[in-house]
Amino acid sequence: MSQVKPILLMVTSQDWGGAQAYVFNLALEMKSQGLPVIICAGSAPTRDDSLGQKCHSAGIDFIEIKHLARNINPIDNFLALIELIKLFRRVQPRAIQLNSSMMGAVGSLAGYLTKVPKIVYTAHGWVFNEQLPNWKKTLYIWIEKISARLKHVIICLHDQDLELAKKHGIKPRQKITVIPNGIDAITFEKNLAGREEACKTLSEIAALVGLPRNDNVSFDVGRGVLPFAKGGRTLGFLLHATCYMFCDERRGTLVGTVANAYPPKNLLWYLEVCQAVHAKDPDIRFVIAGDGPQMEELKAKHRALEQEEYVLLTGRLDPAGIYQAFDIFVLPSSKEGMPITILEAMAAKLPIIATDVGACRLMLEPDAGLIVPPNDLSTLTQTILDLTDDADKRQKLGQQAYQKVTQNFTWQNTADQTIKELL
Repeated sequence: MSQVKPILLMVTSQDWGGAQAYVFNLALEMKSQGLPVIICAGSAPTRDDSLGQKCHSAGIDFIEIKHLARNINPIDNFLALIELIKLFRRVQPRAIQLNSSMMGAVGSLAGYLTKVPKIVYTAHGWVFNEQLPNWKKTLYIWIEKISARLKHVIICLHDQDLELAKKHGIKPRQKITVIPNGIDAITFEKNLAGREEACKTLSEIAALVGLPRNDNVSFDVGRGVLPFAKGGRTLGFLLHATCYMFCDERRGTLVGTVANAYPPKNLLWYLEVCQAVHAKDPDIRFVIAGDGPQMEELKAKHRALEQEEYVLLTGRLDPAGIYQAFDIFVLPSSKEGMPITILEAMAAKLPIIATDVGACRLMLEPDAGLIVPPNDLSTLTQTILDLTDDADKRQKLGQQAYQKVTQNFTWQNTADQTIKELL
């Protein structure tokens, strides 16, 4: 009896984000159904939270595509194409499922040349919707149009992206369809850290960030002690007095954002919103959790605006450990698909403010969150201030968000429909 050929789930980057969570969770579901599956992604630094490391921990087969990169680079793109052709010839997949624009273009060409039986592409928001020069938008549209002819199925996450595909003539060989993203909201809620623990985590980070940099300092936050060793002298510093200061409810509202520092997340602009809100209500504090290529630029602007006292940049951490510390969740993106962080915030019963991009309006309206125009500083500023002053509305929005995500955006539905397209 011949061995069942695997399905390859493929994404450009290993840096953990919405597309990586989608691929990983899809692989877990396929594995639970006894389907052979392999995840493939570009190279990344060794980190506990990279996609490759998560696959290793979960017992999911993983293959690194060394030359695959996010940006258009003819040499790297060609080498990645050769790499994928060799991989497909060796593995002989029954189907490949592609995520992100670069993997969609290079992967579909390699799949077409090696006659992969089923090529499926999930568009996590069209790249040409980003804030790009017109020539670059046109280039990306043509790449999507041409590569679509090599794909059997294209999956959009919401109707707006489907309409954009039709408008620009993006037509795959068989069909283009809509399968919304989803989340196992009940399980996610059960795994959330409680408010006290979440506040403690953020306040410990705030305490560490506020300390002077010193190569001879070692930190042990777990025991609430920061031992300093310099010049033969050790100073025991108890965090108890400061560990709840950043999250102390007496200090006002805590507004949280979970987003990696990529241009579409609009975090550099969002710091200006934080500044405008702070000028009107100094008691409001902000948390931005995530990492990414713009992180150093974000830190530099954060320092230039002197926001150390009221905006906390946590870096990369598990968002489930901090959601319950937030009073309001804000996603200020200039471009989105169907963001997993909105689904997570809904599952955490948070009142949400999001910009009107991608599927955000579909997810939150009519009564599960607030939608504001993208890049509208005054409107977002005033919406944060208004929601801060209305505790009843915050609670109502959070409850309605949870009800909507558990009823309309279940992960099981997303996984079942996607797997059906691959078989």
